Formats: sequence, C-alpha cells, structure tokens
Amino acid sequence: MKLLLYCLTLIFFSSFALTQSLPPSVKAYFGLQYKPLIAGDFIGSSRLLLKNDTTQGEYTQQLGSSIGGVVRMHFKKNIALETGINQVIRHYNIQFSQIDSAITTSKSLKIVAFDVPLNVLFFIKLSQKIFMNTSLGTAFVFNPSNVAVTAIYNKYNLFRAEGRMNNVFAVDLNANLGFEYRTESKGFFYIGASGRVPLKPIFNVAVSHENTVNHHKTVLFGSMTGTYVSFDFRYFFPYNNKTSMKSGMPIEQ
Repeated sequence: MKLLLYCLTLIFFSSFALTQSLPPSVKAYFGLQYKPLIAGDFIGSSRLLLKNDTTQGEYTQQLGSSIGGVVRMHFKKNIALETGINQVIRHYNIQFSQIDSAITTSKSLKIVAFDVPLNVLFFIKLSQKIFMNTSLGTAFVFNPSNVAVTAIYNKYNLFRAEGRMNNVFAVDLNANLGFEYRTESKGFFYIGASGRVPLKPIFNVAVSHENTVNHHKTVLFGSMTGTYVSFDFRYFFPYNNKTSMKSGMPIEQ
C-alpha cells in the first residue's frame, strides 16, 4: 500500500508538470480510480478444480478490487490516451477435500499485483456534458511475489495451497465501455465496465495434502488464468491551466 501511495503522488506531480509542458491543443488530467472485480464466468472461468482419486482442491474467485491513479491526455476532441498505475487484489477461496475420508476444509488466498495500463479512448458526445467512451489497450503487470496458505484440519491432516508466478512481468489485454459527466468546476465523473484478459496464466498453482502420521503426500498442479470483469468508477480533477481556460474547456468539444 505504501508503494501505491508513493506512485500516486508521483503520478500527481508528474501530471501537473506534464500539463504545463504540453501544447495548448493537448490537455492532461489526473484522476482516481476504483474497480470492484466481479466474480463470475463472464470472459473466463472463475473456478479451477484440481482433483485425483483421493484429494481435491477447488479455487473459486471472490470479489476483488483495483485502486489507483489515472492520467488522461486529450489529443483530439474525440480521442484520448490514458495511463496510470493500479494495485490489483484478487481473492480466492480454496476448498480442500480428502475424498476417501470425507475430510473438508477451506482457506482464503490473496494475490496482489500492480499494473500500468495504456489505453486509447474514443468518445461520442451524447449531450453538452455527457459523453460515452470505449477504449482498448494493454496493461503491463508486475507480480511481486509467490503466495501460499496452509490449512490444518487436525493433527493428522495438513493441506497447503501455493501460487507461483510465471513471470515477474506480464502483459494483459483490456477493453472498456462507459459514460462520463463533465463539469468545468467539479471535474469529470465516470462509470463503466471493463474486462481484463492476461495473455498467459498469471500463476501456476498447487494443492497438497499430507498425512502427518505416515508422511504420505499428494500434490496436484494447475494454472490460474486471472481473467476478470469489473465495474469502473473514476473521478478526474478539474483542468486548471489558466492559459488553456481562455481557449475553452474540453466540455465544449
């Protein structure tokens, strides 16, 4: 979280400096973004089942979140470029089962990543202050570490789940559709939806069961895709370049 706050501060001051250096025809805005990540089989499976004759482990995606900062640059009245940085938190529930003895337990697993999206936006003006936009682009992802959890059912049965990153850095594809309400004095208010599809599975995962008496251990392997759908909420601060105010706000586009 400290890293995210540091990056947001850096983006804020960088966007301010960028605003001053861009030509009058290009306007830059800084905003904040929050995205709840919705569990469900919309663009990919939200479940991963690992199973053999004796052991079963099932990963089920739960509600996650993404929060961060956004920088938008308007190059033409209906085209813009967006970038920024986000902290993405995925939550999974893992159901462990020992089939031959009817033993069942569960554990939660959290996967944290950071991404830098780069999207091209296209706008359609619906009214004086309401715009519809759609975007398409990529996101450069940083996966900081491996993750693992342990579930002790009793002194004889121990379950463990692990997630090992394929690569520290990865690339995702993303698409977005939304609407925004623009005001000169209070900024832009945006609501929309987006989908994210990693080009490769984000983690190699494993589920294991160990009998602590005879030390017999079973391990199951699989891959987690990491696709998700989200609702997007953004707020962009008002444009405050006094020299550009004379030529009119983007609300006049």
